[in-house]
Amino acid sequence: MSYEYKFLNAEMPAREEVLEKTPNEISKELFRKLEAAGVETFLERFAGQQPMCRFGLMGACCQRCLWGPCRIDPLNPKRQRGICGADLDLVVAGNLLRSLAAGCAAHGTHALQVVETILSCTAGEDMPFSLKGEERVRELARRFAVEEGDLHKQARTLAGILLGSIKGGNNGILQVIEHYAPQEQLDRWKELGILPRSAMEEVFEALHLTTLGSCSDWKQLLKQEMRTALAYCYGALFPACLGQEMLFGIPETFSVPVEVNYGVLGKNTVNVLIHGHSPVLAECLVEAAKSLELQGLAYEAGAEKILLAGACCTGNALLSRHGVPPVANILALELVLATGAVDALVLDMQCAIPGLEHVARCFGVEIITTYDGNRFPRDRHIPFSPREARSQAREICLLAMENFKKRRDKDIFIPPGKTRALAGWGVESFFRAFGGVEKLGQYLAEGKIKGLVSIGGCNSPKLPYEYEHVTLAKELIRYGALVFTTGCASYALLNAGLASPEAADLAPGGLKEVCLKHGLAPVIPLGACTDNSRLVQIYSRVAAAAKKKTSQMPYCHSGPAPGSEKNIGQGLTFLLHGVSVHQGFPGGIPVPVHRPVENRRYHDELKLEMSNVARFFAEGAFKKLGARVYGEPYPNMAAKTIQMHLHRQRLALGWGG
Repeated sequence: MSYEYKFLNAEMPAREEVLEKTPNEISKELFRKLEAAGVETFLERFAGQQPMCRFGLMGACCQRCLWGPCRIDPLNPKRQRGICGADLDLVVAGNLLRSLAAGCAAHGTHALQVVETILSCTAGEDMPFSLKGEERVRELARRFAVEEGDLHKQARTLAGILLGSIKGGNNGILQVIEHYAPQEQLDRWKELGILPRSAMEEVFEALHLTTLGSCSDWKQLLKQEMRTALAYCYGALFPACLGQEMLFGIPETFSVPVEVNYGVLGKNTVNVLIHGHSPVLAECLVEAAKSLELQGLAYEAGAEKILLAGACCTGNALLSRHGVPPVANILALELVLATGAVDALVLDMQCAIPGLEHVARCFGVEIITTYDGNRFPRDRHIPFSPREARSQAREICLLAMENFKKRRDKDIFIPPGKTRALAGWGVESFFRAFGGVEKLGQYLAEGKIKGLVSIGGCNSPKLPYEYEHVTLAKELIRYGALVFTTGCASYALLNAGLASPEAADLAPGGLKEVCLKHGLAPVIPLGACTDNSRLVQIYSRVAAAAKKKTSQMPYCHSGPAPGSEKNIGQGLTFLLHGVSVHQGFPGGIPVPVHRPVENRRYHDELKLEMSNVARFFAEGAFKKLGARVYGEPYPNMAAKTIQMHLHRQRLALGWGG
């Protein structure tokens, strides 16, 4: 049923366990359909990689120069150092820093496209985009002391600041940090000497320090990791989120729940699945799909309408602003293609695995790419241009209609099943739902809400599909914690119905009372991975209203199924803000491993093994930042770990059980 990895004190699931534990019954049906059709998916590819290299899993394999690769084994006298002399701590810290830099570059590229679109819009050119977020532009102008006046002029100045936080210059990133970071954390960062210069400059330095013959002190690498993580937060997440709110507006909560899950796809609709990370072109697709002209053409083609559905972070962004139903996260894309009902898979940026093309070809799905860096060998490429975005969106819809005509007589398999979700959450709409930030703080102090926990990150084939996310969230709700979710993790919770008002029945009296009073669900979807900047703002503002430090508050962030290098920056972002982090199996951030003691009779006799890097995140980070990293692969145990952390935070504040 599973693959055992005793050196990690954990297992990885075989196909049977995935099918048994996957919480979404529709996903199970689609897994079986793909298996019956003989179509290879990540399950087969995952099985083909077993057993996985223990050195790679523990971050002890170094491939950063051409002398190696080297495998570091502290238990083997001949392998305690690499060829260059690097020990375990230097290798682990260097691997972590390189992965963090890659994640920062990925989110930074997303932010760059958004900010460059704003600059194009404000240059006096005829563009299909307008600044729908006037409220955010004016608010940022006041915050950054930009001279009052013309909206476009203010937006252009603000875009210059955000661009500086990404590429450098104008002290852009320092301005963003000074206006959004909690003062006590800002003081810590200054004391530690880890204030970043920009996202690009810190990525540049991270790669420099990890080349052969550069830095030989793992402590210096950890210092650069913290600096790069701050660049990830304030030079990538904040520019992307704020820029999108300037362009497309601030999310407003929908008055009624929206429908989500695979069942939203229609057999007689032109189904366009929008996937990726940068929703700039996707906004034009929403506009195009609503146009009377294209809806009329769809009707002439025999369809009821054009239906847009979302995948990954672009899908989360469209859910937040337009109620476009989200269907698939990064691992589920193969499943949704197996319905045979997708007429166009539109990929903008990131999170599109190579195996998608094989499944798409089997089910006659057209892959349309829009970003030069996200290509497939047999795709139809329509390179995104801000000036041509409206006509490009129309072209995509017309291509989807042509594909709809081709598949009308084919067998379509859309398992029935929809769930409901409350959506449209941003920082303002969330606090508005409570009647102000002070009221939320009051609920926390009274114990009606035991804590605030965010569940984010990707999926991993090393865990039963979505089982960790759903199990963890349910246990936290039963404890009385209010749960936020972002990114691919949110799809699991949305499809499980945990973001619907009905899910409040899982909660104990206090949380249930709060949910019913304010019309809330116990899980709040806040958008894409880049929208974790909203969580930073929420955690900071609630702590400030309570006159406490963020490190004192009953907060925790969880990445139960780390899969992408971007997840490392996500975890470190919260850690640097004084929010402790739970990490699932096996994450990029090294953590202590508990192992049974050999030749002992009882399994409760465990020894704790860790490198100095792991010891820093488990212990040293608490001294420097007021937060630590917990590692626990099993969701029920992870829930208990988080509950214990929240309980201790409450006791220290005198807030009681």
